[in-house]
Amino acid sequence: MTTSGTIGAALEAASYGIPTIAASIQVVDQGDKFNDLRHYEYDFDTGIDLVRRITKHALKKGFPDGVDLLNVNIPRNASLDTEIEITRLSRKIFKTAVEKRHDPRGRPYYRIDGDLVQDDEPGTDVHALTQHHISVTPLTLDSTVGLDQLTAREIPETLHRAVEAFY
Repeated sequence: MTTSGTIGAALEAASYGIPTIAASIQVVDQGDKFNDLRHYEYDFDTGIDLVRRITKHALKKGFPDGVDLLNVNIPRNASLDTEIEITRLSRKIFKTAVEKRHDPRGRPYYRIDGDLVQDDEPGTDVHALTQHHISVTPLTLDSTVGLDQLTAREIPETLHRAVEAFY
């Protein structure tokens, strides 16, 4: 989620109190994101119709309490009859790799790269796409862990244990 410009823009709008829908159509070949797309052949009409239906429903019914935006992911070959699944976020969508490189002057820089996660647990957005379902993930701006459930004493102890786990 934090690497998505689409969700980033939606989060920014939501921070102003605007109910927001971020919609993406599945890209099968990741290279398509960076190629010259003037000759890209894909019919976006179905995706547009699906997002229009979800938007009309959201405008009519409103978002549930605590939901600031909806993240909609549409499988590449979706139809108007494609099943819609309410999902949670997958922990990762990329198997992140960092590659050290050198610029023409010999200075190091790091390229972040990685393969897509091919599937995840049932109930996640990634799994829904692998099942060729439309994923609708309700999101909130508040990414805070339920601090109301932790006491001031538990927070330092919990963090201490988490840090110790790395050593």
